[in-house]
Parts: sequence; C-alpha cells; structure tokens
Amino acid sequence: MKTSPILFSLLALLCVAPLAQAQGNAQPVAQAAASYSKPKLEQFANAYRSIVILSQEYAPKLKAAADIQEAEAINQEAQGKMVSAIQDAGLSKEEYQQIATSLKSDPNLVEQVNQILQEKSAQD
Repeated sequence: MKTSPILFSLLALLCVAPLAQAQGNAQPVAQAAASYSKPKLEQFANAYRSIVILSQEYAPKLKAAADIQEAEAINQEAQGKMVSAIQDAGLSKEEYQQIATSLKSDPNLVEQVNQILQEKSAQD
C-alpha cells in the first residue's frame, strides 16, 4: 500500500506531536527534566514499553489495510489504545509527551530512562 509511510507517521503521532510544539520552548522543558522523580520515569518507561508493543502490533495491520479509510480506523484504534496505555501507567498524555520531549534535550534523562527499561527487561 503506497500510503503506509503516512500511516506509520500517524501512528507515531503521540510521540512526535509534542516535539514540534516544544521546539520554541526547549530550554524550559530541559530545565523541568531535572525534576522528574524515579517513580515518574518508571511510569514513563512502562507506558513507552506498552506503546512500542502496540506499534509493533498495529504496524502490520496498517500495512495490510485495504484503503485509507480502513487504515485511518486502525490508526484511530491504535492511538486510543496508546492513550489508554499511558493512563494505565499512571500518567496523563500531557505528562508522557512532556517527558518524551525532554528526552530530546537531556542526555542524562535518556540514560535514566534507558536504565529503567533495561532493568525491566532483565526482570521479564
């Protein structure tokens, strides 16, 4: 299906949209990153893992969609489940997006989240 790159972009919207919004105010976001507690970062890591799993689940469905309308319906379902995964992890969509945006400008935060993800992978 020729439109699949567009659809994959739509699927990733939850992670990408805040980046465009934060470009103008990257400095304040980077300063706020230092205030994330370990439990908050663990919630983010849990949500991120769920979103990755959902993305992997829905990518083939989007690719196999017969037309753009079916693909949009699949994408909408996936995004709804992603928002639910974020909320199930104990975050709001805005909190998730703020941390995701902070990762772009704070290498120390990236290291902390990666460490949490590695610890969780080792436990599984």
